[in-house]
Amino acid sequence: MKYLVDSYVEWIRQGLIIREIKGGWYEVVTPFLNHKNDMIELYIKEEEEQITLSDGGNTLNELKLSGLDIGKSAKRSEDLNMILRSFGLQRVNGGKEISVKTDKKRFPEVKHRLIQAILSVDDMFMLSEPKVKSFFIEDVSDFFELNDVVFVKDTLFTGKSGFTHKFDFTLPKIKKREETAVRAINNPRKDIVGSSLWMLEDTKQNRPNTHGLIILNDTVIDVASDIYSALDQYNIPFLKWSERNNHLLQLKAVA
Repeated sequence: MKYLVDSYVEWIRQGLIIREIKGGWYEVVTPFLNHKNDMIELYIKEEEEQITLSDGGNTLNELKLSGLDIGKSAKRSEDLNMILRSFGLQRVNGGKEISVKTDKKRFPEVKHRLIQAILSVDDMFMLSEPKVKSFFIEDVSDFFELNDVVFVKDTLFTGKSGFTHKFDFTLPKIKKREETAVRAINNPRKDIVGSSLWMLEDTKQNRPNTHGLIILNDTVIDVASDIYSALDQYNIPFLKWSERNNHLLQLKAVA
């Protein structure tokens, strides 16, 4: 499925819009969308051998405008920091911006990680209204633990592209179950699912014995039929969260 990786990279390349703004900063508009269907923007500044990348404060500001102020909850703030640390990022400017510094050699991978982090934060928080006690990732983790599914959380694999991909979980090889990299998607939009498909395929090209699994949260919003069709077309195993109990034997590899 090399064409899947190639077509995804080409889609990103064609969708990028770069323009200089001020103070040596460049705005990069990506083809990725947030929960409001606005294109995700990055801000990049090069100073000698160091490159600074930032979301310009857009990610948390958009969540705030949607009714979720991270700064008002110590737990939510720590949850956010944990997500960012897993991507090697930090909050700056009073905690308003997501940022990272890198060099020219590592710039492509770091830019990739920043985009993936923004997508993850937007995905995890956008449906987390005050009445929701936990994130989808936590729900999946609790389900695994409750049912004795052996797993490792927040794992990193390097794909054939050289990019490092962070997966929410990895199910290690045990009994009849092969090593499986897992993405848990709270808000199954086409761009997020497409990104996950590429991550899994890029990883598999470098780790042929690592399988993939996508868990889709279909309990809050209806998942579009074309997303299921795409997963079937590319032969990527997926699990509907509403049907999770039907897959326990497969997940535990005891069958």
